Amino acid sequence: MTAAAAINPPPYRYTERAPPVQLSPWILSFWSFQADATPEPSAPYVVWPDGCTSIALLRRPALDTLLICVGPRITSMHPPVMAGQRLWGFRLWPDAVHAVTGLQAHALRQHNGPAPADIEAQFNSLDAALPISDDPDIVFPIFSQFVEQRLTGVTTPEPRIRAAVRAIVVAQGEVAMEKVAREAGIGLRQLQRLFPAATGLTLREFARVRRLREALAHRLASESWGWSRIAAEVGFVDHAHLTREFVALTGIAPSGAAVQLGDTAHRDVNP
Repeated sequence: MTAAAAINPPPYRYTERAPPVQLSPWILSFWSFQADATPEPSAPYVVWPDGCTSIALLRRPALDTLLICVGPRITSMHPPVMAGQRLWGFRLWPDAVHAVTGLQAHALRQHNGPAPADIEAQFNSLDAALPISDDPDIVFPIFSQFVEQRLTGVTTPEPRIRAAVRAIVVAQGEVAMEKVAREAGIGLRQLQRLFPAATGLTLREFARVRRLREALAHRLASESWGWSRIAAEVGFVDHAHLTREFVALTGIAPSGAAVQLGDTAHRDVNP
């Protein structure tokens, strides 16, 4: 942390925590978002697409606690953010939606709001279970135990779809879909049919999201890297190509994304 950051800490904090091994077939990460300021209306907070479904508990000053669900999407969203707001959530593997929630992934595509009834029934006691604390080291272990109790006996996702997801992630989104199908041990046409049913996104949509997140991760890891270098690292043709994709998926240019990254303290974040 720089001296300036120590004096004026970022107004937002985002933390991730890897799940215990017994939850890893379904859960990619536990996460928290804490806001100590309200964004200006002219510059709303941007949540980048991740190709996943998240279930989270939203606590806000003087307002009711909400159990929310964010479904798979390829574009950013601008949820309301207010000073004092706290979010505690878990991110599912893209192909684990049905196993965990009983809902089809495509039914949750673009969803952003109160959790559907099936999810609410399963996780409605989360508010009572989680302590009132800003410390992830206190909250995450209890959160993990709560989720584990509710996933006992849940079936594991289809291994060929998981292999396809992993192949795209490892390649940072820059991979021929024929190669993905070979690594998954399935024909491309069958994979093109099964993948959206399992994840809510097409193969190419998921690959676009992964490449965007890799670009953001490179910037977060090394602020000295220019966007042209990042574009080359993650498979964009050039800086202009990266900028077009940022605008298409997030609504802002890379320079605007860099400003928000600087306004958020990140801890243990993986793309």
